[in-house]
Amino acid sequence: MLNFPRPYPDELIYSVVARAGVHHGIASPKMLLDEVFDDRKIIATVDLPNHLANIAGQYPETLGYSTESLAYQHTLFPVYAPFTTENRRLNCLNWMASSSQGAIHLALGVAASRIKQERCMCYCPQCLDEQKKTYGEYYWARQWQLAGANCCIVHGKLHAAKSLRHEYHRHQFFPASPERCPAVKDQPGKEQDRKVAILTGLLLSSLPAESASFEQWSHFYKRLALQAGCNRGQQIRYESIRERVCQYWTMGWLNAQGLHVSDDQSCWLRGIFRKHRKSFSYLEHIVALAPFLPDDCRITDVISQVKVIQSLMDQCEQLPPESQQPAEAIQPKRKEWHALVVKYGSKVARKGNGALYAWLYRHDQAWLLDINHQFRQERPKTSPKINWHRRDRNTVRKLVIIRDEYEPLLDSPRWSKSWYLSKLQKSAASIEKNPDKYPLVHQFFHRYCEQTTDYQIRRITRSLLSCQYPADRPERWLLLRMSGLSDERITPITNRFLQEVLKYHAGNTI
Repeated sequence: MLNFPRPYPDELIYSVVARAGVHHGIASPKMLLDEVFDDRKIIATVDLPNHLANIAGQYPETLGYSTESLAYQHTLFPVYAPFTTENRRLNCLNWMASSSQGAIHLALGVAASRIKQERCMCYCPQCLDEQKKTYGEYYWARQWQLAGANCCIVHGKLHAAKSLRHEYHRHQFFPASPERCPAVKDQPGKEQDRKVAILTGLLLSSLPAESASFEQWSHFYKRLALQAGCNRGQQIRYESIRERVCQYWTMGWLNAQGLHVSDDQSCWLRGIFRKHRKSFSYLEHIVALAPFLPDDCRITDVISQVKVIQSLMDQCEQLPPESQQPAEAIQPKRKEWHALVVKYGSKVARKGNGALYAWLYRHDQAWLLDINHQFRQERPKTSPKINWHRRDRNTVRKLVIIRDEYEPLLDSPRWSKSWYLSKLQKSAASIEKNPDKYPLVHQFFHRYCEQTTDYQIRRITRSLLSCQYPADRPERWLLLRMSGLSDERITPITNRFLQEVLKYHAGNTI
């Protein structure tokens, strides 16, 4: 696309594409996708868009726009990147450059997050007025679309626009405009929202950098709790952490953000101070960190501190020589454990003997792992509970009945694999999950599933039988319209069939 608009400071890629449609007078969403991406299947994504390589390709190389620069300056990726692993961060950048099919939202935990996005786009009326005076038009700013940061740092509370984040037409980019963003009276924002807005603003302005590992985050949070006195020896006292967090943020605000804090073992706040086995969202990190940090502390400085922490594996030190157990203490333990694994096997022997196992694991780990491997009991093989061959034959019989029932009906949908599975109902999930268990079923699909050409010919045949065409010959355009086809979608074989039909009717009218 020529004269593709350059993004304004802190503008979303979603907004840039929407303004491109306005500048070029393109009213059709599909036409805009063709012009910008050369692909009509692109979904208008607000937070973590894909196909950034196509956007970067719209600008001259001298402007210096790249996939990484667009991701960090014009999407919400910077608030997620520091809290995931480095390998996943790089994979997400690659997905944003091309296509992810939703993988990036799964990888960063957005799809299954307890923090739900707002249904509508958000905006600040005063900021929009300043945009109009400075640039002559409105645009969507990144800071407005972050969950938890429901406040403009300068002006106050953000307001819901008359534009849904996930519209019914998910391929359409809606620009910011006075109609969608009406002027409203100023309202002061909540203090908690303002704190989150300040911290997320620092994250959005951060430069591309390597992410810390889960081990580094685990060690940082443990040290943070110890320094705050929320510990009992080397154990973290969750009750003290919970009380401190709830006093700082208030329970009402936490519940409104989906961050309910409880005494459950599965509570997110308890998990973030444990060993990290998954990434936590930016809002969870902000809520957990803020009560323990000074007011003037920058979250970007915290992230820098986490990165310089050596991993826990590097910090694990060998026991000093004086703490090593003598052979006289180890031998009785070995004999006791050896007798247990010989009698019960390594797995069953641990039941009721956890103290012995833990002692050997700490002081004689190499011998313990070796003896366990020697006496590992194989799981007994059991006969299969399902007669797959009988199920395969019964399913094929059902498919044959379905085929015979619908074969005379020319107006039925395309007889594809998905269509047949929808008619089977209960057996469909089993066939999809166990494809190697249904050889007869898949042979049926290979032989009887209707291809696109066959379906198009059936639709044309149905139109010929139902169309009351004139005595001379049926019109090509009329047959295509009645069949729901077009010259762009029709296959070569179907086109040849249609030509022969028209030629036959033309010959019979002479």
